[in-house]
Amino acid sequence: MTKHLKVLERAGLITRSRAAQWRPCRLAPAPLKTANDWLEHYRQFWEGSFDRLEDYLADLQGQPRPKRTRKVAPPKKARTGEKT
Repeated sequence: MTKHLKVLERAGLITRSRAAQWRPCRLAPAPLKTANDWLEHYRQFWEGSFDRLEDYLADLQGQPRPKRTRKVAPPKKARTGEKT
């Protein structure tokens, strides 16, 4: 847990202080807002991509599927000495 907090502290996302044996942490809202704004662009991109994929798959399912021939394996021959 301490390693995770150190990473967040180095990134400027939290501040830590000392109060006796306690190590209280506080969220730093400004860097979190910056990260959220950056992620929002990608969230919109991926939502649009998944929406287009969903539309494409719905179109595919609406079309009749081609008939596929199923290969049937030939019947197994009985081995010599076995009863059939």
